[in-house]
Parts: sequence; structure tokens; C-alpha cells
Amino acid sequence: MIYFIFILNLLLSTKVTNQFTLGYFDRNHLETYEEISSEQNDIDIFGNLSFRFTCEGMPTGFYADVDYNCKIFHVCENSGDGFPVICANNTVFDQKQRICTDEENIDCQHAHEWYYLNELIYSTEIESKTEIIEENESKVVQENAVPSVLPLLSD
Repeated sequence: MIYFIFILNLLLSTKVTNQFTLGYFDRNHLETYEEISSEQNDIDIFGNLSFRFTCEGMPTGFYADVDYNCKIFHVCENSGDGFPVICANNTVFDQKQRICTDEENIDCQHAHEWYYLNELIYSTEIESKTEIIEENESKVVQENAVPSVLPLLSD
């Protein structure tokens, strides 16, 4: 509660003309808060947060932070580097869809079960599994086919 009051005081005491700079995503370059914040009065809202989540050993992708009820997610790179991102007000990160969305129907506590989806982004493995399933289904249909009785009736 004291932390909330401190943040509220801090926000109310800043000038209205100041805009918060959290960073942005560019295809060719990922910039962090420190790289783009040239304003002396900018507030680093991640400065007081600590994260147990780490990108080490994770493939490139987006990962919900369960410790923060999926209101924060992490953008990770294969190198193990990454940075946190806050979802907009009243939204949480949906690990299945990998987007921030309304809180309804999102089971944040089980988000880690969907982390593997980040590995499939550029994979063709899904297509090959689908082809195998279709092949197996056609074999089962052929094996279980009922012989026609029409040849018996022609005599």
C-alpha cells in the first residue's frame, strides 16, 4: 500500500507535459529504456521492479510473467537477452495467442504450459504432423471399409 501511495505521489507531482518512454520495437533494432530516454524527468517504471523470469535458455519469443499476473511479458532473444513489456490498462498477456487482451478467460497461472508455442513460429513441424495424421486417417478408413453388397445382388 505504501508503494502504491509513493507511485501515486510521484505520478501526480510530475509535469503533465512529460511523456513516459517505455521503448519501442523496430525490426532491425531493439532499444531499451536507457537507450531512448533522453528526458531527464522520464520515469523508469521498471527500475523498482525485480524479475525472477529469465530469458536464458529460452528461444526467441514472448513470455508471460506469471509473477506479475501476466500484466507484464518478456521479449526474449536466442542469445538470452530480453526486456519486459507492460500490457495496456486492463489487459493481460495471453500466452496462447501471444498478445495483450482482456483479462477474461486468461489462465495466467498456466501460461508456462504454452511457452513452447514460441518455438513453432518459423517451424514447418506442424505441417508435417498434419500430413502424417491425414495419412494415418486415410489408412484407417481403408482398413475399416465395409465391402459392398452390390456384387452379390447381381447374380
